[in-house]
Formats: sequence, C-alpha cells, structure tokens
Amino acid sequence: MDKLREKLKGNLGIFLHKILNDILILLLISYALLLVSEGVIPGLVGAYLSFTKLTLLVFAILGGIIYLGRLNDIGFEFNKKKTALFYGLIIFFIILAINSLLKFTWWEIATITIASIFLLCYLNKNFKES
Repeated sequence: MDKLREKLKGNLGIFLHKILNDILILLLISYALLLVSEGVIPGLVGAYLSFTKLTLLVFAILGGIIYLGRLNDIGFEFNKKKTALFYGLIIFFIILAINSLLKFTWWEIATITIASIFLLCYLNKNFKES
C-alpha cells in the first residue's frame, strides 16, 4: 500500500486527479441527460440502464478524486455565484415536476406543491445562513 501511495504522489497523482475530474464532469452531464430523458419519456432509459449502478460509479469516482486530492494536497474553492444557467435549470426542473404531477387529483397536487414550496424555502434559508 505504501508503494502505491508513493507512486500516486507527484505528477502521476495530479494527472489521475485531473483525469478523474474530467470523467466525473462527463459522467454527471450524461447522468443529467439520462434523467431528463427518463423524466420526459418514462421507461426509456430505466428499462436498459440501472441508475443505481451509475450512482455508485459517480460515488466511486468522487472517492478517487478525494483520495488523490488529499494525497497530493489539492484543494478547491467553492464559488457561490448564481448564474442564468442556474435559474434556467430550476425553471426546467419545475416544469418536469409539474409534468409528473398531472396524474394526481387537484388536492394531491396542492398538497405536494405546498409541501415542496415550504421545503424549498426552508432549504434556501438554511443554505444562505451557512
């Protein structure tokens, strides 16, 4: 284990860290597109691909990135800037949520919507405080 740790320090570890970051970005974009296609046409992706395996792959790659980052003292800064893309994605996912609520009766839609609004307000308040 010490030999592997020594090999992963330095240039090889930094290279693998950058490659894993690129793989993670591509995997998350693919994951998002697959979720959107599943939301628009249910059963299109889920019949052929397990989202559980894809999620486990994302977490495995995240674990590798964290391990290599700690081993090579690589950090990152979190920028809390909200862009137009962020608000566009929120609107798009609200539209998808409304689409999924079309099968329910009016009182179920109202209950789910009110609970979702309260939950979003609560999370927004706690997110801004921290």
